[in-house]
Amino acid sequence: MASSTPDSNIECNEITLTSEFSQNELKKQVSAYEDEKSRTAPPEENQEVPSTYPGLVECAPFPALGSLNEITLTLSKTQTNRTNTDGISYADSIATAIQEEPSKGESSSAIGDPYWTEGWRNPGWLAVIATFLVNFTIFGTVFSWGNFQKLYLRDVYAGQTDSFKIAFVGTSANAMLLSMGLFISPFLRRLGFRGTMVIGTVLAPLGLVLASFATELWQVYLSQGILFGLGGAFVFSPSITLPSQWFVKNRALATGIAVSGSGVGGVCLSPMSQSLIATIGYRNTLRTMGGMGFGLLCVATTLAVSRYPPPSDKKSGGSPLRLFERSLFTWPFNFVLVFSILVPFGYVAPFFLTPTYASVIGASDSMGSSLVSIMSAANVLCRITLGYVGDRYGRVNVIFIFTLLSGIFTMIVWQFADTFNVFVVYCVLFGLTGGGFVSLLPPVIAEIVGIEKIQQGISVSYFLTMFGNLLGTPISGLLQSQFGWTAAIQFPGAMTVGAAIAMLVARLLVNPNIFKKV
Repeated sequence: MASSTPDSNIECNEITLTSEFSQNELKKQVSAYEDEKSRTAPPEENQEVPSTYPGLVECAPFPALGSLNEITLTLSKTQTNRTNTDGISYADSIATAIQEEPSKGESSSAIGDPYWTEGWRNPGWLAVIATFLVNFTIFGTVFSWGNFQKLYLRDVYAGQTDSFKIAFVGTSANAMLLSMGLFISPFLRRLGFRGTMVIGTVLAPLGLVLASFATELWQVYLSQGILFGLGGAFVFSPSITLPSQWFVKNRALATGIAVSGSGVGGVCLSPMSQSLIATIGYRNTLRTMGGMGFGLLCVATTLAVSRYPPPSDKKSGGSPLRLFERSLFTWPFNFVLVFSILVPFGYVAPFFLTPTYASVIGASDSMGSSLVSIMSAANVLCRITLGYVGDRYGRVNVIFIFTLLSGIFTMIVWQFADTFNVFVVYCVLFGLTGGGFVSLLPPVIAEIVGIEKIQQGISVSYFLTMFGNLLGTPISGLLQSQFGWTAAIQFPGAMTVGAAIAMLVARLLVNPNIFKKV
């Protein structure tokens, strides 16, 4: 450091950073200068206001190896050492920068501002992994329910139930883990994200373990259905919002990777559970899946890093039991909620009806099951790819276009799929378009309601999907039995197109320019 000598009117100070200069030396020089300044006469007023420069010494892990030219250009400034209009000198500003300037890894920006990097150094990728593990464990277990349903219906509880009643074990778990997020908001405000996830980490595997000891059907409903679904909600609802906190440019891509865990979990856990049932029995299978799920959820909870804390009780209206703010319900968000009500009716039914329709057109049972696997694999690719496309061309634009395409494919391609080959084409097209809303809906809600309200927005939206998840397949099955396949096909297609229209209205309310990236 070299400092200029004062002349008759202006006293200048020049700071030059060299490779031998450390942060502690800078502090000592500032302190010595302050002592000297206190013995001099008060400076004159109305001088040029000095600039404040960031504490680059703190930002660089190895200052001597940093870009000396850039740092010197920033810190080597000749400034008048007169006090500014607020009474803060240039040396005061340097001292403040040293003490208060955060490093790159710290978040000092307002809520919703981009993190300093969206590359591999972004801690949000840990949240993406955590959300992936949650989706893998929870939804993978839900998708494997069909293996237990056949066993319960044929052997364990034969004569005590039928296919319609026993199906509510699986559907109740799926509906609860999506819809109960609305009622978990008070826990989030009190316990935080990880504290809330700890509850689900215990409850969800506990439901499977308790089901392994069940001797009555009602015990299966309570354990494998309600308790597992409730525990799943406690881990799924907090984790699904975390990737959106860390990413702006790649928000939909990060969310798409995270939610693709559900498809991967279905592909992995369903055949695994079937193999375990055949070798060690269904009771030990439930215990094994419970233990494995507990381990995976522990890892997920550990990796679930949040950038912002949940909204406080004061920001939520002052009541710790308040579920959402009234200001949340703007007109664009209201149409997003209409979308959330309609889209599950068209998304769930094709997966459940595909094996039955395949047998109608002459395919074997194994070929029908393979079509579901094809749809699931295409769905995983869809969630990741559309997340990337949404980041480039607008998430609201992409969710509208691909939801509309999904409905059109159902209403036209499936309707005229009289041969197995044409039906395979439909399964691939539906898989590549139908699941886009799963990865795009959280980023869309973040854009419409703001990142500070994303937890409430997603909770309300997912709560409304409960109706489609519970009733979509039964309604389509009832239409098929009463009016034939045309009604069963056109109903989910029409609901999907209606959801796309609702999203279009929301998009036009946000920005009426149809060529704008939204």
